[in-house]
Amino acid sequence: MINRLNRIVDLIENVLVTTLILSATLVAIIQVIARYVFNNSLYWSEEFILYALITMSFLTMGMGVRYASHISVEAVYAFASPRMARVLQIGAACLGLGFACVLIWYGTRLALNTNKMGQLSPAMRIPVGYIYTVIPVSGGLMVLRYLLILKDLFAGREYIPPQVDIKMN
Repeated sequence: MINRLNRIVDLIENVLVTTLILSATLVAIIQVIARYVFNNSLYWSEEFILYALITMSFLTMGMGVRYASHISVEAVYAFASPRMARVLQIGAACLGLGFACVLIWYGTRLALNTNKMGQLSPAMRIPVGYIYTVIPVSGGLMVLRYLLILKDLFAGREYIPPQVDIKMN
């Protein structure tokens, strides 16, 4: 069940992140053309690109957990016994899980409070609380990924992140 949910979340994250980076790139190109060819700029382009990159950064935090690409001190595992290494991995996953829960809690409070105030973004005039919603969403995605890691560690298996195959031809 949780593995199937993980595959669905993978697909959604990949589509969203790809869409965000492509749309930010496209808007940047259109902005340059509008400014230098037509001598008229898009007043909302910088804000859109900024929000797209921020949203993409938050969404990729869960992907970083899944692919084990966050910063870690792996040299400690080399000096620790296998049992102690497992305890350290479980402790690190629990700390990450705690951080993800903090993101959910405070991100939800921030989004709700900002929505109550009715704050709008300067150029696009969209509610800023909607933009802040990505914080608890990314925390939820991280919780899912840390639970997958802990499931493997508590079952006595080593968590092996999926390998990314990038072909250059």
